[in-house]
Amino acid sequence: MNKLFKVAKYEYTRNVLTKRFWVALFAVPLSFIVFSLISTVITLKSVDMRPVGLIDRSGIITLAQELKEKPGFFDLQIEFVPFTDEDLAKKACLDGRHQGFIIIPEDYTMNYQIIWKGNKTIPEEVLDIFRQYLSDNLVANENIPHLARIEGGMNLRLESLDGSIKSDGASWQRIIPPLFIGLLYFILVMSSGTYLLQSLVEEKENRTIEIMLTTVSHNQLMGGKIIGNIGVGITQLLTWAVIVAVALFIFRARVPFLSELILDPALMTISLVFLLVSFVFTASVLAIFGATVTESQEGQQMIGIIVVPTLLPLYFISVFMNSPNGVLAKILSFFPFSSPIAMGLRMAFTHVPTLEIVLVLIVQILFAGGAIWLAGRAFKLGMLQFNKKISLFQLFKKEAGDA
Repeated sequence: MNKLFKVAKYEYTRNVLTKRFWVALFAVPLSFIVFSLISTVITLKSVDMRPVGLIDRSGIITLAQELKEKPGFFDLQIEFVPFTDEDLAKKACLDGRHQGFIIIPEDYTMNYQIIWKGNKTIPEEVLDIFRQYLSDNLVANENIPHLARIEGGMNLRLESLDGSIKSDGASWQRIIPPLFIGLLYFILVMSSGTYLLQSLVEEKENRTIEIMLTTVSHNQLMGGKIIGNIGVGITQLLTWAVIVAVALFIFRARVPFLSELILDPALMTISLVFLLVSFVFTASVLAIFGATVTESQEGQQMIGIIVVPTLLPLYFISVFMNSPNGVLAKILSFFPFSSPIAMGLRMAFTHVPTLEIVLVLIVQILFAGGAIWLAGRAFKLGMLQFNKKISLFQLFKKEAGDA
């Protein structure tokens, strides 16, 4: 056991102390922050600043809207003009004076649904400003229970001015966080996971691994490498989490896009657990590839085999939107490569039973454990046939023969 952790420590420090690791460690979150700011600036320059009509049939709106004389860099001023007649509000839109209008129904406090009518989807900036305006009125009226419901996201219904198109607005605010975690998972696979693959192939090529095997066993060496690279991945993940958390703390109140995000603690926690378990599985699979190939070029080609199944949920995102508890969505949830992104999307779009979440997690843990065990066998077989490429078929055949 002591030798196992010595190998893990060596593998961890060897990767963490490289210039490439530190560049990747800070380049990813900083790039995200920079591109978010650039996107926000571009968005603000293209925002439709025309007024928005407001028909309040619930009697909630009692405060006059406060417009700042000198808005800040990230502050938008979109005026809500009250109407009592829907036809007059529609005419103002058709004349081009208003970009659309919002209706607060009489039964708003029952279903918390608002209606947007316009010939384009409600801009996120309008939705953000209106949510704050509505919250201010609820605070003034001491409707705190309703305020808590608004902070969980707007229940939005979209209608065209002529009434020909009607749809429920998608809660993108809940989708972005699990998608971001899925992006982190993909980056972890492409960085920390490939460290393990490359180190195994390089050490086989220069025969360094033969020297290492004179002091440790096959299982200790492979196990230590997997643990060390998982440690590298966790280090990256924690660093990114701290940087993103600080960025959200600083910019969330100032950037409309960030202020609308719904950060569900349960959703984020479950998504991170699935990310870590699936990363252990993926790192072990890459270790199998590293043990069965003989050249670095072949190892790089194997990475592509991981990329496609990892991103499968994004290829079928329309399926998750329309049928998050459908057969395909459930299959991708159990599939170990795609599980983190698939489960995050499903939980963002609908309620997933707790029993199913636990079952999927157990299956992922079993996959990860099996992959670690198989990686040890692949490594041992690879050392016995040092200069020969080993196919996965041979690996399973060897396993059956040993049994």
